[in-house]
Parts: sequence; structure tokens; C-alpha cells
Amino acid sequence: MALEKKLALELVATIAERFGPASGISHVLPRWIESCADIECPPRPKNPPAQGWWEQVRRLARKQADRYEDCSGDTAYINITRLSSHFGLSDLETQIFTLFALRKLSDNFENLVDAIVNTGEVTPVGLVAQFSGSSEAEVRAALRATAPLQTLGVLQEARRPELDRMPFEVGERLCHAIQSDVESMEELIALLFPRAPSPEAEWQDFKMLGPQAELARSLLRHAMKSGTSGINILLYGVPGTGKTEFCKVLARELGADLRAVGETDEHGSEPSRGDRMSELRLASRMFAKRRDTVLLFDEMEDLLGDGAGSGIFLFRPRSRSGSKVHFNRILETNPVPVLWTTNSIDDCDPAFLRRMTFSLEMRPPTGEIRSRIWQRLDQRIALGIDTGTLREMAEANPLPPALVADAMRVARLCEGGVEVFSQVLEAAARVTNGGVAPARQARPDRPWEPELAQADCDLGRIEALVSKPDAPRRLSFCLEGPPGTGKSAWARHLAGVMRLPVIEKRASDLLSMWLGGSEQNIARAFASARAEGAMLIFDEADSLLSDRRGARQSWEVTQVNEMLTWMESHPLPFVCTTNFVERLDPATQRRFTFRVRFDWLTRQQLPHAWASHFGMPAPQDLGRLNHLTPGDFANVARRMQVLGQDDPDEILEQLRRECDAKQGTSRPIGFGR
Repeated sequence: MALEKKLALELVATIAERFGPASGISHVLPRWIESCADIECPPRPKNPPAQGWWEQVRRLARKQADRYEDCSGDTAYINITRLSSHFGLSDLETQIFTLFALRKLSDNFENLVDAIVNTGEVTPVGLVAQFSGSSEAEVRAALRATAPLQTLGVLQEARRPELDRMPFEVGERLCHAIQSDVESMEELIALLFPRAPSPEAEWQDFKMLGPQAELARSLLRHAMKSGTSGINILLYGVPGTGKTEFCKVLARELGADLRAVGETDEHGSEPSRGDRMSELRLASRMFAKRRDTVLLFDEMEDLLGDGAGSGIFLFRPRSRSGSKVHFNRILETNPVPVLWTTNSIDDCDPAFLRRMTFSLEMRPPTGEIRSRIWQRLDQRIALGIDTGTLREMAEANPLPPALVADAMRVARLCEGGVEVFSQVLEAAARVTNGGVAPARQARPDRPWEPELAQADCDLGRIEALVSKPDAPRRLSFCLEGPPGTGKSAWARHLAGVMRLPVIEKRASDLLSMWLGGSEQNIARAFASARAEGAMLIFDEADSLLSDRRGARQSWEVTQVNEMLTWMESHPLPFVCTTNFVERLDPATQRRFTFRVRFDWLTRQQLPHAWASHFGMPAPQDLGRLNHLTPGDFANVARRMQVLGQDDPDEILEQLRRECDAKQGTSRPIGFGR
């Protein structure tokens, strides 16, 4: 390009004027002229004096530079001028920008700059001063970290300063834009920072976020309207929960222009940390005067990493504290609101989190919303799953929408339908759960039957009271009794009566091998229930609330303390079920609004249980059995279905075995007939 050739030859002429024929410069410049500029230089005399020859080289370089009188039509010149004007760069800053841009764009220009600096006779600052016609003091001031060239992101630190003699460079994406043939600054901006694709989700799909989503929308609206600086909204959650999609929906709700920053370099490859930082600064200043733009910085966990992309020390304090301080200043002063997304905040530096204006945890959608999302995904991907089947699968699989969409695409590609879709879903669930298939959301085999409940209080009365619109929501239940007596089933039924979604946690879901992990899982369970307005059910609660007087390890005490603290302050209904109420810590007594014992079926209830499960009159000998529960009948009914049996005597024998197998039931000693 004409601009590169003209400025390179002018630099040669300027440097040649400063140095004589005995310098190292006199050896590198003629070689560059001949090899890179394709111009024949006069031969160097073998014996001094060589002053006349050096004058010829100087005149040749100046003459060749003057051949390119007008470079105003050069694409690079036009775009550098546009960008400099947009950013309000001074003449000196524009010259520095041009030098580093040409060094990145042109191998010949890079070879010239490096050859001059490598002689050791010209420092990088001195070379920039010669190129721009300014003093070295002025150049140093323009290259300071607080000066526009760096704060704007026009220049960034060299990727490998130990190998590169020049301390700065222009980012890849900016260089690509400089070379692009566009008609206006708007086209240049669109090339640098394309608009994010339109969202596929709807605002209602994020209903589970509740008032937090509304607050994020309100905050962003007022920030854009007022032009307030330093607005940062952090969205965090496991992969696939729709963080990026929510950003798109949020921008659409506000009529905002969402621009993605630092996703790829100009080749579509992974950008370096320096590239992403530079682009963030560049975009912040490029859109600084706009009131309709929001920036999206996706997957930002690598931004404060160790620079090697290892991902091991993400967001932990770095040895290069200057970079951390610099980044914190960016967060405090960015003139355009930024939406940040990350998969985890566990290793986030507290200084980073403190500078977030608002943080929002993204969770997988709840059953009703999840079902609607799955149906819309099926319509778009055209897998053709029956609506009822899809609804049942959605309710049973609390997977993020992104994983569901991927499973649908695989099923369609394999032409496998619902079978392949289900298989891929299960594989995805295992991967996201550490290689272990997660427990499915419990689904009752049959509707709740109050006639089969043997409780020590009137369950119907409790249901009637809590179902009233003005009934208090701060309720807690301890449901205790033998296994199979209907504790968990009634808890889920009660949630339906109160029109609340259910979050059910087993002890295995919460107990962690890591110190403090169980406490974190307990806190997250309560926080999720509160955010989703759900009833929280803890099965096997005696594992979480064991009597602290028998504790041998400190973590056993802190785990119970964590549970008790959350139980005390939780504003929504929650239920603890246990088979061993005597093992609970005494402090749980005052934490429960209701304590309900579920017991064995009475002799009067047994015929009803038989008729309900087997559809036939109960035999006379049924009344001789004791210690039976609704769960026993359900278990035997499933067993008979598998065996293809409906003989009353065989059913009765199986129920008798259920009785005999129960712990504490007396058995005869010796051989029976």
C-alpha cells in the first residue's frame, strides 16, 4: 500500500539524516531499501571516506518517498484518520497509532523498524520520536498507561515483550478493520464490534429469576438514560443456563444495541487476554457518547487468568498486581454499561466482585417454564416429539436449555426421535453431574390418597389453612415416621395445594467431601428455593441435622449450624423428612411450625389400601398383618405387575414378607413349618 511505502521511506530518510556512514544504521538501511523497497542503492565504497555515498543514499530515500505525494485515498490512511477523529487523538497520538499499525500490517515496515532498533543506536522511543517529528519526552508522555492511546485500547502491551523490542502493538481486530474497505465510521464500528444475534428466548423464560431480572432491567434502563459510568452487571451460573441469551433478551426489552466484545480475533480464533482487554477499552470509548448501547463480555473467567490459558488460577490474586489495579479502574470508569458472564464465581477476586453494580445468579428454569422452553426448542429444531411426552421429560430433567437443544439436534441428525433424544440427555446429565447419573425429580406413581395416611394430626385442616391466599408462607414441617408412610408424598402434595414448585434435596445432594462444601450446598439450596418461590423438601434430614452433642469433627457442628441458621430465616415453606427423629439435634424443636408423625396403616385402612392397589376385595387374613405402609402396597403392586401375578394368596404372601423384613418386627426362633 502507498501509505506504508511512503512512510517507510520517509523514516529511512529521517534516520539517515541523523546518522553518518560509520554507524550501524548505514549498514541496515541500504539493505532494507534494496530487499524490501526493491530499489537499487549505489554500491558502498570499500575504502572510506564514504560520506558522498551516504549522501546519495539519503537523497535516494527522500526522492523515492516524494513519489508518493498523496496517500489520502489509501484505505489504511482513511480508516486511521476516521478512528483518530472519532477518539479525538492529537496529531502526535495519530502518528504513533499509524507507526504501530503499519508495523503490524506490513512485513516490510516491521522489518525496517526492527532493523533500526536492533542496531542499538536508536531506542523504540527515539524511533517513534523520529517518525513523528516530536521530542522523546512528548512521546513518553503519549505512551503512558494513563494517556489516551492505552486507555482507549488503541495500543496494547506486546504479547512477548522479552522477544519484541517494541513495547506496544495494535490489536489484531483493529488492524483488520484498518485494512477494510468501508464507507463510513458506522460500518467500521460494526466491523469491529458486531451486534449480538437476536435472542431466541422470551422474557417469560426467565420468570424464575423473579424481581432480580426486573431490577437488572431497571438498572440498565436508568444507566443508559443518565449515562452513568461504572455500571457492571454480573451474570453467573453453570454452563447452559442461558446467561448469554438473557443478555440478548434484556437488551431487546430495552431497545438497546448489544455489542459483543472479545469473542474472537479477526481470524475467528481464540483471542489472547491482551486482545480482550484492548477490545474492552476500545469498545468502551468507542460507544462512550451513545445512550443506546450495552456491551457483552461473555465467558470472562479467562480475563484475570495467568495469561497462559490454563484456567487453573482464574480470578485468584495474580503476581502482577498492576494488571489487577488497572482492570479495577476500568470497571470503575467504563462509560458504557457492561454485561459480564461467567460459569462460576468461586475463585473470583473479592475486589472484582465488589465493583459489580449488580450480580444475578442464573439457574436452570423450573418445571413449567422448562416445559415451555423445551416445546419451543422442539418447534425450532423440528424433532417432532409428542407434547405430552416432552412435558413429562421436561419436568423430570432439570437440565439447562442449551444442553437440551444440543440433544435435540443430535437426535434429529441421527433420525432417532425421542429414544435418541432421551439417551443423549442422560449422557449430558451424567457429564454435568461429575460422571454420575443425577437422581431424577421424584414423580409419584399415583395421586395422593388421604385415606391411606395415618398421621397424628388433621392433614386436611392444615391443607385448608395454608391454601388460603392470605395464609403465611413462613412455615416449616418436620415429618417423621417409618419409611413408606407417605411423608415425602404428602410434602409434594402440600406444595401442589399451596401452588408452589418443589425443590427436593437428598442428603447425598448436599453432603460434600470438601471442607465447607456441605455448608455451601445447603446455602445454595435455600437461596434457590427463595429465588424461585419454591417449597424446599429435605429428605433424610437426620443426616443434615444430627445431634451436635455426639459430633466428633468440627465440620459436623458447622454443618448443623448452617442448616439451623437458614431454617430460622427462610421466608418460604420447607419440609424435613426423617425416619429417625430421635437423632435430630434438640435445637430443631423450635425451628418447625408443625411436627407430624406418619405411622403404620391401621387395620381399618388395610382393605382400602388393598382395593386401591390391586382392584379387588381384600382377603380376611389381611387384617392379621401389621407394620404395613402405603409404600409396601405400592412396592408389592409393582412386583406383581412385573411377575404377571394377580393371585390374592400370592399378593398376601408378598405383603407378609414385607412385614417380616421390617426392623424390630418379632420373628420366631428356629425352624418354622
